[in-house]
Parts: sequence; structure tokens; C-alpha cells
Amino acid sequence: MPEERISENQLIIPSLKVFSRRKEGTTTSELIDILTEIMQPKGKDSEINPIRKDTYFSQKVRNLRSHSTFERDNLAEYKNEKYYITKKGLDFLEDKYEEYEYINSGYFDVEDQKIANLNLLGASNKYFIPEEEVSEGKLVTTNSKTRKRSQKLRNYAFEYYKSKNKIKCEVCGFDFESTYGALGKDYIELHHIKPVSVYEENGEISNLEEARLNLVPLCSNCHKILHRNNINVEKLKEVFQNER
Repeated sequence: MPEERISENQLIIPSLKVFSRRKEGTTTSELIDILTEIMQPKGKDSEINPIRKDTYFSQKVRNLRSHSTFERDNLAEYKNEKYYITKKGLDFLEDKYEEYEYINSGYFDVEDQKIANLNLLGASNKYFIPEEEVSEGKLVTTNSKTRKRSQKLRNYAFEYYKSKNKIKCEVCGFDFESTYGALGKDYIELHHIKPVSVYEENGEISNLEEARLNLVPLCSNCHKILHRNNINVEKLKEVFQNER
């Protein structure tokens, strides 16, 4: 797996969040310090660029100014050497922040994450976050449109696994019906391997079968442990087998 590097696109929403909280404005130096603390750059991003005498991460933050990233789409304005968020920036932040958190939660493949970030920033329609995806037991969203589309995909995938007699955890093999009888009949949680926006078009799932391939059945415990530790299904399988 390639080294996970922080892209300029991944800096946009965290930066806007900083701007929204600092009515007095934010200098580039202040933004570098705040984002460094928030995003904790590692590997190459944390190294010093010998040409710039600055970290590679800091240079990416500076590039937001040199590339006019916020001004280009009127998300923030730069005056008197400080950033100030605009009304459009506030609306953009409110509309996209939940999806950004979901995409950059840490357990998606680096390349899939980059694609999803590009899709998110360029999308006119809001992508939905799967209702099944939880972090420390908390639902990411409860939007009604989210529930409707999420349930459609879930039903499709569930019927597939039911026909294959695979309504059990992919990692530990837990079967809710075998353990709880009728109370656990036809129940399983579904984990998304890739961010939903990778296979959505204009906020809609165009191919249910393709989207189904992105789902893995998991029990509640394995699902939460996977999210809590930001690891993928294969890694969790390996850990489970080694600990038995």
C-alpha cells in the first residue's frame, strides 16, 4: 500500500473550519500551526524540504495561497495577509463536512480516498454517508435521504448474501440467528470498503451490483473494532486468526 500523503484537497475543509472559528482572520503561519496540530502529518509530509527549509506539509498549506485555492471558488478571501471565510465558504463547509470526515476517516485505501476527495469537492449534489458506517457506536448521519438510499443498497446486498447463505460475519463467522434465534434472524451489518462517492454519479448509485461488491458483512463487534482502529477487513481477519 502506498504511503498515505495529505493532499491539498484534504486541507480545504479543515482550513475552512479554522477560518469559520476565527473572525479576526487567520494568517498562513497560524494556519500551518493549527493544521499541523490537527492533521499530525507523518512520513514524507513531516520531513523538511531542503530547498524550502520547511516541511513538505507546511509547503502544501502555503500552496493554498499561491494557488488561490479558496479565492478561486470564493470560499474565503485573503486581505491584509489574513484569510476570512465567505458566506459561500460557510455554506460549503456545512454541506460537505460530514462527507469529508467519512472519506478521511483513515481506513480507506489511499488512492480511493484521493478520488473520493476530488469527487466530494467537485460535486454539486451531496453524497450520502452509509447509515451502517459507525464510529465508536455513533451514527455518522441520520439524514432521511441518506437512510432511503442506504437502505436500498443494503436490501440489495442482503438478498445477495442470503441467497448465498452468507449472512454471517466475514471476519469471525458470527451468525446472529444461530446465537439469538428468531431475534437475530436476517440481521447483519454491512461495511463499505471504498467511500460511497467512488461509485456514485451525481449523488445516485447507478449500478447496484457494482456497489454491492464494495460491501462486506460484519458482526457489530468486528465492525466497531475495524473502525476504531482504522484498519481494513483483511488486516482484522489476520489479527482474529492470530489471536485465536
